[in-house]
Amino acid sequence: MRFNRLRNTVPVNRRVSGLAGAVTALFTIALLSGPANPQGSAGRILGVVTDQSGGFVANAKVTITDVARGVSQNLTADADGAYVAINLMPGTYTVRAEYKGFKTFERKNVLLEVGKDVRVDAVLQPGAANETIVITEEVPMVDTTSTTLGGTISNEIINDLPLNGRNYQNLISLRPGTSIYPGGGPWTQTTNGIRPEDTSYIVDGVTNDEAFMGLSVTNAAAVLGDAATLIPIDGIQEFNTQVNPRAEFGWKPGAITSVGLKSGANEIHGTAYAFGRKDSFDARNFFNPAGTPKQPLDLEQYGGSLGGRIILDKLFYFGAYEGQMYTVGNALPGHIPTTASVTGGGGNGCATLATGNCGTSIPDALADLQATPGTSIKPLSLYILGCP
Repeated sequence: MRFNRLRNTVPVNRRVSGLAGAVTALFTIALLSGPANPQGSAGRILGVVTDQSGGFVANAKVTITDVARGVSQNLTADADGAYVAINLMPGTYTVRAEYKGFKTFERKNVLLEVGKDVRVDAVLQPGAANETIVITEEVPMVDTTSTTLGGTISNEIINDLPLNGRNYQNLISLRPGTSIYPGGGPWTQTTNGIRPEDTSYIVDGVTNDEAFMGLSVTNAAAVLGDAATLIPIDGIQEFNTQVNPRAEFGWKPGAITSVGLKSGANEIHGTAYAFGRKDSFDARNFFNPAGTPKQPLDLEQYGGSLGGRIILDKLFYFGAYEGQMYTVGNALPGHIPTTASVTGGGGNGCATLATGNCGTSIPDALADLQATPGTSIKPLSLYILGCP
């Protein structure tokens, strides 16, 4: 029986081990076979390959290369000379087009922003394939692929602009059509006058709206002050705001803000920072008068980021951390009864004559009532007041 039991379990164990090995192998092949690019917030480069006369060059070879990561997409133009490269991370690209009997076309400094399309049309000139025409000028800023209003704020702008609290959402009001309600505070951002919860946020292609209120999960508004949680701005590549978004973003009528996070590259890059504020240079609070201890105020925000490569042109890493330490004291006024309210103007206890101020003294008010003809006071009231 023991031998049969062992004999029956061996094939099952082998099948499970074989299945686990196959899954591991497939995962390893998928991980190493290409760059791990995020979906959703990625952009596209598209265009048409033509000759000098404007005729389409079918089956032209087009190569799209990410300059920072060395990753390339090899494409073949269709019968109309059209090509499109999808799932591209934000960054700078080089577009190269070639076909037998024509000089090689190469355009550098193609800046692709998060969630955007860039059109690069290649015009091939007759000549040897080993001759290359290089265009280094930047792509015009006019977007000819979409009628969407909005714009992109890059990481350089995010870091250079004054940003109290380092919350990127405070910069969204720089785009036309978006604003903050007078007075500011949580849940006060609006697009073209609609409600704050009608603005949607997408982080690296993942919807970042909580289901109950429809507000942002990360960088969510706190009950008091700024956001309760923050994405470190050193970890943000850039973010794009669409005031009149395209049809695929039709679930909300407000602006669509798509945030692209940084990734690793072939070169090691990173940042380190620390910001602080103390009460040493702050004025005394109006409700914290002189003669009382000054309420403490200590704000510290620190962190860093680091990215690089694991395998050249294949696998990359990036990480960011930010910590916040806040100590904020609040001065609250308090009012307690004074001795004048329990003693009469003539001394301690209940007065028998109106000798004090009835507006601040219970016994004096009681004495006035007792001195008034036709006025009687119930014994229970006298007992509660401590008077005979």
